[in-house]
Amino acid sequence: MTDDKERALSEIRSDIEATRQKLAETLDAIEDRLDVPKRLRALLEDALERLDALRQERPEVVYGALAGIGGLLAGVTALIIRSARR
Repeated sequence: MTDDKERALSEIRSDIEATRQKLAETLDAIEDRLDVPKRLRALLEDALERLDALRQERPEVVYGALAGIGGLLAGVTALIIRSARR
């Protein structure tokens, strides 16, 4: 009977350890999902890598888009200044 109790205790301890491990993994997953700055950094790094790859493959597209954005910002700035003077 002592062997049966020891086996049962061993199984219980094993179950407890497995449960602790699963809980730790779950908490790590939750922490990763809730770490917004970390996720934003990862998204930004991915976007920059894609932009760099595009720049190397088709630089005219990237530089054309940047020129368009610059023109748009200049136009918006001019409109804001013009409306502020009125």
